[in-house]
Amino acid sequence: MSLGSDNYDILDMRSQTIPGAARFLSAGRGITMHEPGCPPIPHWISSAAEGRKAVVELAGQKVDMVKIWVDTRGNKYPKVTPEIYGAIIDEAHKRGLRVSAHIFDMEDAKGLMKAGLDAFAHGVRDKDIDDETLAMFRQRPNLILTPNLPDRGVKTDLSWLKPGLSPEEFAKLEKANTDQPKTQAFFGIQARNLAKLNAAGVRITLGTDGNRPWGPHEEMADMVAAGMTPMQVIVAATRNSAEFLRLADMGTLQPGKSADFIVLDANPLDNITNTRRIASVILRGAAVDRSQPVR
Repeated sequence: MSLGSDNYDILDMRSQTIPGAARFLSAGRGITMHEPGCPPIPHWISSAAEGRKAVVELAGQKVDMVKIWVDTRGNKYPKVTPEIYGAIIDEAHKRGLRVSAHIFDMEDAKGLMKAGLDAFAHGVRDKDIDDETLAMFRQRPNLILTPNLPDRGVKTDLSWLKPGLSPEEFAKLEKANTDQPKTQAFFGIQARNLAKLNAAGVRITLGTDGNRPWGPHEEMADMVAAGMTPMQVIVAATRNSAEFLRLADMGTLQPGKSADFIVLDANPLDNITNTRRIASVILRGAAVDRSQPVR
């Protein structure tokens, strides 16, 4: 669907039921330190006061959540300091907003938990988590982890994507579909960390950084590869994610809830990739015409 202003104002979309469209929630402009060379789409800040000011602006726009980046992105940019992210989290909580953080390093994860963070938009990626980090997660039963796992770096069968892509698009994907040992090692760190946290009972949701429409299917397979069971992944993708987004009328099939679900040709509990074998899509109780292109 188009998000153009000719049909719907993006700030009003949450209060509207748009035929054939999913629900829309937004964290608004994220918050980070200055990033030279990048467009100033996020709130660029350099002090606790500026961080609080950004939260006030976001609250005025009635965002659903606040997102911060506590990551140098490969040592390219300065990292948000504990003083600054502590002020952001404090200001957000005063205004009834939760905060999600994009992280990389384990030490930042510890600091953010101490500051009262609500959700991680990635797991720890620099090393295997230690016992202290695991204990800190256990002490915070309401803390959310959205793994956002990276590419596994393993050549896979992409034939299931072929019917929905142009020959050129599919060829481009296939060209990059190779075994990559360094990528596998990077995935391994995050997979082991996810397995430890899942075994500890940490609340996990589904989300992806990718702008590819099939990204959630890949992410679910990656979560299983990391050690979660298919049922745990399905619960993360449905009930847990809906609860995290405070969408009380969806996430489970129960009387009185919105009828939003997919019908599959095979059981995903046998193989999580069966989520790709979609027979029909039901949105708010009505079948979606999947023969029509998305605009």
